[in-house]
Amino acid sequence: MNQKTGIVAFAVFIALMMIISAFAGFMMRGGNEASRTAPSDVSVQTFGIPGTLLEMDFNKIDDLLYMSPESTVTAYWIDLGVSDNLTQAAREALPQAIGLMYGSSLYQNKIERLGASYFNDSSVEFHWVKPYPVAYSSLVVPYDGFMMIPQSADYYIALSKPVFFGSLEPLKDVLDVVSGGFPTEKFNLPEGESADLQVSSLSGSKTSPPGNYQEFYMGVYKTGDGYALTVRYLKPDGSTTQKINEIANKFGLSMATKAGAEEISGTVEQSKLKDALTAFLQP
Repeated sequence: MNQKTGIVAFAVFIALMMIISAFAGFMMRGGNEASRTAPSDVSVQTFGIPGTLLEMDFNKIDDLLYMSPESTVTAYWIDLGVSDNLTQAAREALPQAIGLMYGSSLYQNKIERLGASYFNDSSVEFHWVKPYPVAYSSLVVPYDGFMMIPQSADYYIALSKPVFFGSLEPLKDVLDVVSGGFPTEKFNLPEGESADLQVSSLSGSKTSPPGNYQEFYMGVYKTGDGYALTVRYLKPDGSTTQKINEIANKFGLSMATKAGAEEISGTVEQSKLKDALTAFLQP
């Protein structure tokens, strides 16, 4: 099953479960609204499930790449609490992700930060959720100390901070990395960078932003009434350079060569954010 078909099937599954049981068993709610865990710092042990529970840094895309397999070709990270407009623009421009589509419905607590890594024609999502008591005592799939909990016929979660969400085999690949395996070392542009939305990619995959280049990076953060963008292309070819120059001119952004990379930077109005992200990220 491909990613888009899987997401559609998952959406249908969610709709059915909402009608039948209001997510009572499927989403593993630990009680009613009054019993929710307070929004202070909460230990990952609060989940109350057996198996390995991790607390990994998840404050920027560097942290996500540290948990991503060597074959990763595209990754993104977003702070969902910064701006509804940024979240909606990301939902329109980025590769589809279940966490972006159903972030307020998947768990007892909302997803605060979200990331995704794409590799081997599949993906794994990373959901930063405040831990809450999990009422679940049914089937789990053990793997290297982790307890993977089925969410549908195609998707599983491994609870930690962040929660790991994906199909079984890609999920195992990520769990191998966080258990001590080798993460990707192919991404250099995001090193030391922070933003409210970050995207990194290598050229040539179906999830890559358009163009021919060695590496791509985008950072977006909210500033005043607009959004500051920094976009870098390492070793773009001539046609790619021409295209990104056109995009820069269209949105009033500046373009320069810095440290061997073509860099586009500037601020776009809130009303133009979705169009700007789409111009850079989609064919």
